[in-house]
Amino acid sequence: MCILLMLAGHETTTNIIGNGLLALLQNRDQLERLYADSGMIETAVEEFLRYESPIQSAARIAMEDIEIGGQRIDKGQRVTLMLGAANRDRERFSNPDRLDITREDNRHLSFGFGPHFCLGSALARVEGQAVIGTVVQRWPGVQLAGDDFEWRYNPSFRSLISLPVAY
Repeated sequence: MCILLMLAGHETTTNIIGNGLLALLQNRDQLERLYADSGMIETAVEEFLRYESPIQSAARIAMEDIEIGGQRIDKGQRVTLMLGAANRDRERFSNPDRLDITREDNRHLSFGFGPHFCLGSALARVEGQAVIGTVVQRWPGVQLAGDDFEWRYNPSFRSLISLPVAY
């Protein structure tokens, strides 16, 4: 359990940082807003989590027979939850494909929900705020150094292999 917590905590935190920085660098208007008001870092990190969730999917076992959206799911059946897709749900979020660091009522599912809620979510948020906030304040001219950043292939995690920047 300790190894799982350590590895999952490290992976998701690095993904929040990389994905958040990339989202900002690709959306200069949002980066400028954060430059102008560094106090927005908490809501910005929540938006990064929603916009480019570090964990894209999770598997669960149905505890009872249920029907969702006309689809029957039997007790004991394995179900894959697409967290990244849920965080872009048009019925839940207005203009979900747009990064908006001022988004209110941003209750995303990036850290799960209920009994499976991530134990390290508070630490991951603080680490994301510290690192991204520091980058934004110390290197106001930071920008992408080309578009040859690479994504790691993993159907569950959304993570970068590299993110070349210049400042």
